[in-house]
Amino acid sequence: MRDLVCWYGIWLVFAYSFAMWPLKPWLIGTNPVLLAVLTGDQSTMTVAGAFARVGETPYVLTLIAGTVGMMKFAWVFWLAGRLWGGNLVRLLAGPPDERKKRSRNLLARETPANRRVIAAAVVLAPLPLIPSALAFASAGWVGMSLTTFLVLNLIGSAAWAGLFTGLGFAIGSPAVRMAERVTDYAVWVSLAIVAAMLLMRLTVSLRAAGKSS
Repeated sequence: MRDLVCWYGIWLVFAYSFAMWPLKPWLIGTNPVLLAVLTGDQSTMTVAGAFARVGETPYVLTLIAGTVGMMKFAWVFWLAGRLWGGNLVRLLAGPPDERKKRSRNLLARETPANRRVIAAAVVLAPLPLIPSALAFASAGWVGMSLTTFLVLNLIGSAAWAGLFTGLGFAIGSPAVRMAERVTDYAVWVSLAIVAAMLLMRLTVSLRAAGKSS
C-alpha cells in the first residue's frame, strides 16, 4: 500500500509542477506570497520580497511562504528512497558507468562519512546544481530519520528563501512593477506557456513514433 501511495505521489508531484506553470503569470503580480507557497519558485520569492519592501505583505510571511513552498514535497522522495532504496537512486542518478557505480556502492555503505555527505546534500539541495530528488531519496535509502531529514531540509530551504526574498526586498518597487506588468498580460503569457507545453509533448510523441517505425 505504501508503495502505491508513494508511486502515485511522485507522479502527482510532477503533474502538479506542470499544472502550476500557467498560473504563474496570474498570481505573480497579485499574490506572489501564495504563489511562493504553491511553487517554491525562486523568481516568485524575489517578487514576494519586493512586495514586502513596499508594504504589501510582512517580510516574515514571504520567508515562511518560500520555505514551505520548497519543502512541501521533499518528503515524498525521502519516502521513495526509504521504500525502494538503491533501485530508485540508480534511476535518478542516470545511465550507469564505472564511476557512478563506485559512487552508488559507496553511498550504500553505512558509514559516518557517508551520512555526513548525504546530510550536506539535503541542506544544499535547493542550489541549482544539486539534484534535489537524488539527495532526498539517498537520505531515505541510508536510513536517515524523517525528523532529521525535515530539519536539514528546513535549514537549506530557509537559507535559500532568505537569499531570494532578501534580494527582492533590496530591489523593491522595480520588481513589483515588473510583476504587475506580467499579470497585465497574463492571458497571453499563460496561452504561450500552454502552447509551448503542447508543442514539447507533440515533439516527443513524433520522435517516439519515428523511432518505433
